[in-house]
Amino acid sequence: MSTTSSDQPENPVNVSWYQWIWVFPLALFFRLWLATLRIQSNFKPQTDAAGPVILTLWHERLFITPLISQNFLDRRLTALISTSRDGGWLVGFFKIMGLHAVRGSSSKRGASALIELARNVQEGRNAGITPDGPKGPRRVCKPGTVVLAKLTRRPFLLAGINFHHAIKLKSWDQFSIPLPFSKVEIHFETIPPPQREEDNEEVALRIQNRLNEISGI
Repeated sequence: MSTTSSDQPENPVNVSWYQWIWVFPLALFFRLWLATLRIQSNFKPQTDAAGPVILTLWHERLFITPLISQNFLDRRLTALISTSRDGGWLVGFFKIMGLHAVRGSSSKRGASALIELARNVQEGRNAGITPDGPKGPRRVCKPGTVVLAKLTRRPFLLAGINFHHAIKLKSWDQFSIPLPFSKVEIHFETIPPPQREEDNEEVALRIQNRLNEISGI
């Protein structure tokens, strides 16, 4: 049976390598910015010593992801990034920051992106998920996060993050950027992978409620 063009997975928008030139000084700037933050956490480094985890945090706290990967995790982190042009720029930025990217979202290339992300986990890498991304609704966990845990049989590592002083943007997620030298509290919590017979929506709601409980406003 033939399919229409709308049935085909959308190809990710890529950015040419030479256009990444301006990303290098920006990444260096953010590395210095992250280095000034005063981090307090309930977990010691290497929280993934027993195997890969599914790092789960709200989209509005993405700024802190490279710091979590570098300071608390031994294994390389693979993050799910949208197929848009903005996502293309973010791939370059993440690469410089030491993160690997898989392109896709719940609405575009969802199945193939999920399979690729699961493959990365099975090869020993952590997965980074923003369960309300890339377009929201804000702080609403989508079932795809649960599907990934079922496919890989790996636990969630919830990261509830509280910025004491931050710039909050007027975006759908109220994206927040902690001010230099400010305090950041990170509350990690491990949740076992769901059983295959558990309802995805119910598990997603539990993840959503718990992540909201341990996250700052």
